[in-house]
Amino acid sequence: MLDAPPSERLAAALLSVLALLCGGWALWPAVHPAPLHPLISRTGLPAPEQPPEAAPVYPTTASIRPLISGRLDLNTASQAQLEALPGIGPAMAARLIAARPYHTLADLDAVRGVGPVLLGKLTPLVRF
Repeated sequence: MLDAPPSERLAAALLSVLALLCGGWALWPAVHPAPLHPLISRTGLPAPEQPPEAAPVYPTTASIRPLISGRLDLNTASQAQLEALPGIGPAMAARLIAARPYHTLADLDAVRGVGPVLLGKLTPLVRF
């Protein structure tokens, strides 16, 4: 190599530098690993920030008595009263009756078919 012309020595030096750069580029992730991202796990229901709005109170007349007036107690409500709630049909009312007693919103959330949307609709209308 020492007796090679200057152009070949320059080419050999350039190839050596490029090989070192490629090796450094390949080893960089092993020497300086990327930070790990945190894993997100399922958490419980957050506590409501605002108190739920008051349940509607319907007037009663001599001939008309509403099924629901004020907050409905889920532990004592009849099937007809449960079906009067928004999003509750006969099958869901039967599941709600079968899953009694209720003490918290988490108990209500555990019933099959009750999701976040229905839970949001029922929160201001029911009590335990």
